[in-house]
Amino acid sequence: MSEGLKITVTLEPEVEDFVRAEVERGTFNSPSDYVEDLIRERDLARRKLDAELQKGIDDIEAGRYLPLDEAFAEVRTRLGLKPKTG
Repeated sequence: MSEGLKITVTLEPEVEDFVRAEVERGTFNSPSDYVEDLIRERDLARRKLDAELQKGIDDIEAGRYLPLDEAFAEVRTRLGLKPKTG
């Protein structure tokens, strides 16, 4: 395994306390593990969001969409709300 890039990060005291508490609870082995986990989770969330946005773009390009007023009317119906008048 290659040695990772060493980066120093300065945290606000309350954030530092939170990270230390997570490590002390045994959730993570070190503050570095905690930060690495956050980065991985954020990257995964971004990839999922990008994929969902692409699905929406693909639907629009294929003509699979409703005008906004029809879409809101459908949502209101699905939620059991009264139709909006006027």
